[in-house]
Amino acid sequence: MCGIVGGMDTDRGMLKGSDFIEAIRLQHDRGNGQGGGFAAYGIYPELSEYYALHIACDNESAAQKSDDFIRAHLYIKIAEDMPTKDVKGIDWHPLLKRYFCFPGPSNEDLKLSNLSRTFVGEGWEGLDAYMKRFVFDFNRFVDGAYILSCGKNMGVFKGVGYPEEIGEFFLLDRMEASVWIAHSRFPTNTQSWWGGAHPFSLLEWSVVHNGEITSYGVNRNYLEMFGYDCLLRTDTEVISYLFDLFIRERGMSLQDACTILSPPLWEDIERMENKEEKRRVATLRRYYPEALLNGPFAILVSNGTELIAMNDNLKLRPLVAAQDGDRFYFSSEECSFEVLCPARERTWMLEGGKPEIVRIKGVPDAA
Repeated sequence: MCGIVGGMDTDRGMLKGSDFIEAIRLQHDRGNGQGGGFAAYGIYPELSEYYALHIACDNESAAQKSDDFIRAHLYIKIAEDMPTKDVKGIDWHPLLKRYFCFPGPSNEDLKLSNLSRTFVGEGWEGLDAYMKRFVFDFNRFVDGAYILSCGKNMGVFKGVGYPEEIGEFFLLDRMEASVWIAHSRFPTNTQSWWGGAHPFSLLEWSVVHNGEITSYGVNRNYLEMFGYDCLLRTDTEVISYLFDLFIRERGMSLQDACTILSPPLWEDIERMENKEEKRRVATLRRYYPEALLNGPFAILVSNGTELIAMNDNLKLRPLVAAQDGDRFYFSSEECSFEVLCPARERTWMLEGGKPEIVRIKGVPDAA
C-alpha cells in the first residue's frame, strides 16, 4: 500500500500546498491513518542562508534538553514553536519546535554533562558535514527528541494521522513551495510513530517511499561505516542517507547514484550495446553492492532543485508521471493528477529501474 505524490515547476513557479493535500487525500485508501507527511522547498526565502531545523519533543523536559543541545552547538537566529492548529483525528502530538541556525555554538563554554563529546575543537569539515554530525549526535544523545529535517529553505512536516490531517495540522494549505513531495503511510513491518512517518530527510535531501527495503540491514551496515546512524526505526531512512553519501560526500552524478541504488539486472547489462555505458553500469554495480536497494519500491526524492522518481527493476509498486508545461508531477495513482494538472499534456508510466529526473531550468546535475 502507501501512496506518494510529488511535483515541481521547473521554471521556478510556486505550487499550492492545498493542491497537494487534496491530491494525496484522493489516495486515502492507500493509507491507514498511521502516518502522513510532506516535504516542501522554497518556503523560507527570507532565511534561506540558515539551516531550518524542525524538531519534535515528547515533553517539556525533552524540549529543554533539545534547546540546550542546540544552543551548545549552533548559532541561533530564530527559535520558535512551529505553527499548528487543532485537527480532528490527531489526538496527541509532540512539542514541535523550529530553529533557524548556523554551525558554530552560540556559547562555546557551555558544557552538557550528559554528552559523550561535543563538536567544539574537533576541526572544521564544512558546514553540511558539521550539520550532518550534529543531526546524528542529537538523535543519539537527546532522549525523547528527534530531528524531522535540517535543510536550508525547506522543511518536513509529518506525523501520525492521515496526510490530509497532517497537512491541515501544519497549516500547509496556506503555504506555497517550489517542490512538494507527500506520503500516505500503511506500515506493515515497522511501528507507527511521529519520527517514523515519511518523508525522511537529511540536509536538503528528502524521500517518500511506497514498498519495502528488504536490503535495509546491509544498507544500514554500509552507511554506518561512513558515520550515518540509522536511529528512526524505519527502512526508508537509508535512502536519504545514501543520496547524501554519494552526491554530497563523494561528488557523484545523480545518474550514477540512481544506478547504484537501482541498477539493471546483470542479464540486462550484458545485453547493452553501448560499451561505455555497459562498463559504467557494471562498474557501479560491482563496486557498490551494499548500497543496492532490494525489495519492491517506488520512491520520490528531492533536494529542492531536482525531483527524482524511481521504481525497483521489476516495478512492483505503481508510479505514474504527468507533464503540464513546465510542471512535472508523479503519483502512485493517476487520480491525483485530476487535482494537480487536469489539463495535462501527457501522462506516462515509469519503467522499472529507470529514474525519471526533472530539475529546475539552468541547474546542473547535483554533483
